[in-house]
Amino acid sequence: MTRGMIRVLGACSGTALLAGALSAQEARTIQVATHYTQEQAAPLLACFEAYEAEHPGITIEHQQTAYGDFLQTILTSRVGGTAPDIYNVYSVWVPQLASAGVLEPPPAGVADFITQNYSPATVGAATIGGQLWGIPTELSIYALVYNRKLLEQAGYGEPPRTWAELREIAQKITTTNDQGNIDVGGYAYGTSVAEGVHPFYAQMFAEGVAPFAEDGRSTNLTSPEAVKVLSEQAALFADGITSNAITVDNFASGAVAMQISANWNKFGWQEAFGDQFADTVGVAPIPHDGGEGGTMLYSFLWAVDATSDAKEESWDLLSYLNTPRADGLSCTGEMLAGMGAFSGNTADLERMTAGGDAFDKAYVEEVTSGRAVTQPNIWQAAEADRILRGYIDQAWAGSLSAEEALASADAEIQAILDEQP
Repeated sequence: MTRGMIRVLGACSGTALLAGALSAQEARTIQVATHYTQEQAAPLLACFEAYEAEHPGITIEHQQTAYGDFLQTILTSRVGGTAPDIYNVYSVWVPQLASAGVLEPPPAGVADFITQNYSPATVGAATIGGQLWGIPTELSIYALVYNRKLLEQAGYGEPPRTWAELREIAQKITTTNDQGNIDVGGYAYGTSVAEGVHPFYAQMFAEGVAPFAEDGRSTNLTSPEAVKVLSEQAALFADGITSNAITVDNFASGAVAMQISANWNKFGWQEAFGDQFADTVGVAPIPHDGGEGGTMLYSFLWAVDATSDAKEESWDLLSYLNTPRADGLSCTGEMLAGMGAFSGNTADLERMTAGGDAFDKAYVEEVTSGRAVTQPNIWQAAEADRILRGYIDQAWAGSLSAEEALASADAEIQAILDEQP
C-alpha cells in the first residue's frame, strides 16, 4: 500500500458558507484523505493554503492513499482511532460505510447547497435510503465511444442508434486473420469486473430498467430487459463479432470500432491519437430499442467522519472547496479539470464545457439531459459486481444462456442483499 502525508501551510483569502475563522487558541487540524496524488491534487492543495490564511488556527493535512487500498485503509484507521476528518470516497462504498457508522450526514445548510447545485442523478450517487451523505465530486459517465474512421471506411457516417444497427456495423467492420483470430473488432469489452458490469448496467438503463430496485433490496436482473441485453452481448461473441482476445484496451491502437466506456479514458486516447483525436474518437448515446434511452454514472464524494472533532470546520472547508469562484471553477472542479474529469457541480460543468470539445459535450449531455442515472449504491456492491461479472462471462462463453446466467447471479446477489440491516 502506498501512503503519503502532505502538510500544507500558506496564505490567501476566501469565503466559506458556514463557520468563521478560529483563533489560535482554538487551533484545529483537519485531515483530508483522498486517492489523488500530490501532482493531481495540486489545485486543491493551493486552496488549502488559501483557506488556512482566511481561517487562522486551522491547519489542513492531506493524506494520499492508493485507490485500491482506500476503503480498507478507512476501515483500518477507524479501528485504530486514527481516522481522518474528511474522505473522498467512491459512491458504492457509502452503504457499507454508512451502515458501519463511519459517515456524518451533512448539516442542513450543506444539504441545501448540494441539492441546489448538483443534478438529481449526481445527488443520487451520494444518497442512500433517502439520506444524503456528502458532496459529489468526480463524475464517471458511460456512453458509446466509436472510431469515426473505421465506421466511415465501412460506409457509415453516423453511429448506431439501436443495437441492431450496432450489430450490423460491428459485423461489417470486424476482420480476422488466417488463424481466425480477430484483427479489428467491431465491438469490444474489457477484462476487469467494471468493464463487464458497468456496460451491462448502462445498457439496462438505456432500455429503461434499473439493475436494482430503488430501495436496493432486490434486483431486476431477471427482467426481460436484462435478459435481452445479455443475450445481445452474448450473440456478438457467438457470431465472431467480438472475443476475449480483442478488448477495450485495443481501441487506442485503432483495432476496435465501438465500446461502452467512461469519460475518464479521454487523456489516454488523446495521447494515442494525437492531433487525430477529434477526427477519430466519437461519442454517442448508448444504442437502445425505443424510449428515451439512458446510461449510468457513478461519482466520488466528499464525506466527513462521524468521529471527527472538527465536523463543523470540515463541512465549512468542503463548502469552500466546492463553491465555484467568480473567476472560474471551484477548487474541486479545477483539480478534476486538470485530470480530464468532470465535476458534479452544475456550474462547474457549464464552465468546463463552455469552450469544450465535442467529446466532453457529448458526455455532459447525458447528465444535463437527465438520461444518466446513478450506479446502484447497493449493499456490498463490489461483491455483487464480482458475482455478476462471473455469470456474464459464462453467458459470453456460451456455457450458460442469458436467462440461466442472470437467474444464478440474481440468486447469489439477492442472498447478499438480504443480509443488509
